[in-house]
Amino acid sequence: MKSRKLLVVLATASLLWCIAAGLLLWFLPTGSSSSASSDGALQDRGQSFSSVSHLGTLPLIVPVVVAAIAAWSAFRNHRRVLLGATILLTLYSLVTGFSIGLFYMPAAGALVVATVLAFSSPDRPPGAAAGRGPDL
Repeated sequence: MKSRKLLVVLATASLLWCIAAGLLLWFLPTGSSSSASSDGALQDRGQSFSSVSHLGTLPLIVPVVVAAIAAWSAFRNHRRVLLGATILLTLYSLVTGFSIGLFYMPAAGALVVATVLAFSSPDRPPGAAAGRGPDL
């Protein structure tokens, strides 16, 4: 039962990390641009994610939704859904690795640990028979 609590904590921590990363990326400057004024002076301006993203908040909402599904599946002990969400968040972090994906790598790592823990623990949900196969 301890391992189930740990995987719920890890999945919830992953969700909280995705929320925090999304908020930080949205509100803090992520890059800078410089331009020359008419008198030749350079002006540096910080660019926020909202001004750079052509898709709006969608790239920041996707990992939160996937991590929320993972946290729900860890709480309900749905191992296959947790595995699917872990694969999705890990792939999202790798595909977007050169822009925002690096911020979501710790959340993906926590889900990988939670998934390994879920599939290696012998815990069964209440009422599950011993010989009925894997639980969903």
